[in-house]
Order: sequence, then C-alpha cells, then structure tokens
Amino acid sequence: MTTRREGAAQRAGQQVPRQNRQPQAVTPQGEAARRAARETRAARAAALNEDRRGRIVEQRITRENSRSSDEDFQTNLRDVLRARDQQRAEARADNDDDRNDLVKALLLGLGTVAVGSYLNNNRQVALATPDRVVVTEADGSQQVIKDEVALLRQPGSTVTTENFDDGSSRTVVTRADGSRVVTIRDADLRVLRRTLISPDGSQTRLIDDTAEVEPVDIATLPAPAPVYGSVTQDDEAALREALRSEVDIDRRFTLEQVRSISEVRSLVAPVNIDAITFDSGSAAISPDQARQLSTLGNAIQDAIAENRQEIFLIEGHTDLVGSDAANLALSDRRAESVALALSEYFQVPPENLVVQGYGEQYPQIRREGDIRENRRATVRRITDLLQTADAQ
Repeated sequence: MTTRREGAAQRAGQQVPRQNRQPQAVTPQGEAARRAARETRAARAAALNEDRRGRIVEQRITRENSRSSDEDFQTNLRDVLRARDQQRAEARADNDDDRNDLVKALLLGLGTVAVGSYLNNNRQVALATPDRVVVTEADGSQQVIKDEVALLRQPGSTVTTENFDDGSSRTVVTRADGSRVVTIRDADLRVLRRTLISPDGSQTRLIDDTAEVEPVDIATLPAPAPVYGSVTQDDEAALREALRSEVDIDRRFTLEQVRSISEVRSLVAPVNIDAITFDSGSAAISPDQARQLSTLGNAIQDAIAENRQEIFLIEGHTDLVGSDAANLALSDRRAESVALALSEYFQVPPENLVVQGYGEQYPQIRREGDIRENRRATVRRITDLLQTADAQ
C-alpha cells in the first residue's frame, strides 16, 4: 500500500538531523498512494444523508462471534482458496459480481471472504483470508481491504448496518452503557466519517473525510519528524512525550492520505511497541505480552480522556520471510491484535484507534530471514494530521 523507500536511519530507530535527510520524491510511489495524493473532491455516499434509509442487518456481538487479541488466523491458505473457488462458481451461477460478494462479506465481518480474481479499477485479488483481502494494483503495488468496524465489535454490543444501493454503508455500534459509534463507509469500504454519541446525546466527531481536500505535493511537505529511537515501556515520561508530539504544518489530510502516503505519515514519528514481537507467521498476543503494554495503554487512555478526538494509528510489520501478499495481510492483523489488546486490557476506546499493516516494507533490521525484531508494531498519534482536527 505504500512505498518501500524509508530512511535507513529510521529503520534502525535513530534520529536523523534534518540537513542529512535525503530529498523526498515529488510523486508518492504505489497506485494507492498516488490515488490518495490526487484526491480533491468531497466524499459522496448515500449513507451520509441521515434522512435516507438502507437495508438493515443487525448483529448481537458475543464472545463467540467477536475477535480477541490472542486469536490467530484460523484458516490456512489452501482452505481459503478452496472456498474461493466454490464461491466463484456460485457467483457465476447467480450472475452476481465478485466485487459485491467482497463488499457484502466485509461489511458484515462474517466468515471466510471468498472473492473472484478481478476487482474494478484493474485490481487483482492476490490473497483472500477469513478477514482480509489483499489486492494487487495495475502497477504491482498491493493494498489490504478489511472490515473497518472490526475493532468495535466487542461483546455486549449490538451492530446495526444499513447498506445503500451505491455501495456505501452506515454502521451503528450500540454499547451496554447506551453510547453509540456511527461509522459511515463508501463503496470502497473507506471510512468517511466516525462519530461517538455519548449516553447523554453529546457528539464527538472522530473522523471526517467529507470535505474537499488539497492534493498532496510531496515536494512541499516539511521534513519527517525525528524518530524516537530509545523509547521503551519502562520509560513512561519519554513514551508520553513521544505520543503527544504535535505537528507543525498548516494543512490537514484525509485518513486515506495518512495511511497510504509514507511522506505524510512520517510527519509524525512512529513509536516502536517494544513490549511485543510476534511469533513467525502469527498475529496472536499472549496475555503475558498484552499486560506489558500497560504504560502504552495508560498513556493513550489518558490522552483520549483529555481530548476525546485523539486518533492513534497502530501499524503492523513483518520480517522478510513469505510472500508480499501474505505478509501484508499478516501485518494488518498484527496491528489489529495490538489495538484489541489495548482495548481488552486497558480500556482504550477502540473508536480512537486505526490499524494498518505495511507488510515487510519497513523492517527494523534490514536483513533477509526470520528476524523477530521485524515482527513488530508501532504507534503514531495522527490527530493533528487529520481534517477532523479543524472540523469542530
């Protein structure tokens, strides 16, 4: 989804003086990044119109149908491909297109996502797992597609999704305490708006990508933020400082621009989550490991308590073993597992977390092979980068 280019010193976790940094490319690499950089018009979706009603699907979330941080992939690739072939045949028989099967499955967050080999915009399906689809763009770059409401599907909540004819959706997660989180997605499953409605009816806009946006010219962006190379879970003061660093820039970006364009993301330094490294091929976090996230969890929770609009991006990474598509899906699941652990163990509100996998693109140690340090996650505070920062 993003370019493989990132400063070697950043990969090594070192701070780099601005004058020693390499000049940035004018055009971002990767089709998803270029598409995000060109974006200018305000988002359009039937689900944004509160007076319109779609087809409703309701689901009660229990421990049996929700995800947890210690849960790993349950279906191997052979089983997924077999299910895909079967679904492909059924889709042809029903004259239903593969893209609609993908959208329906991901909107509901249910079962094995089985899709055909072709999506619109010249995207090919490289890998389909029970909860992720990796597509290859025309230029060879890859993108992961998932259910963006997965973090909110927690036991005790009710999830009501309205699906509209244009492919957009409005999902309302209602919790036991009466609070609600409303997420609106477009036909490509991108989050356009997310709003928290408290039990007393007060509203907090968390994500809002519905206004016109400026295109991103990489050449005009400030230099990347210095990377914190020695922040550990034991150094609480340094961790809190790293997570509260502000961005000195006079413009804002869409969530998709932050996720897809590495030069935009790097305006905020990543903080390595050193308490967790994953087993090879795994996205599961054991309870013992999860408890080591206490300093991070408390710091994020305190920041959100002070400012309900805070948004943190959890990024997942892999080593250089395995295919690009498999690593991209695995890294995205790792980011989700960290976010789930922060919510499960430290009550971090999941609506304030965004997850994104980057596969093997940004290794901590740039060397082939089974290297545990590369099977990791990082976190960035992206609040100041988002349009929502100026929306209230």
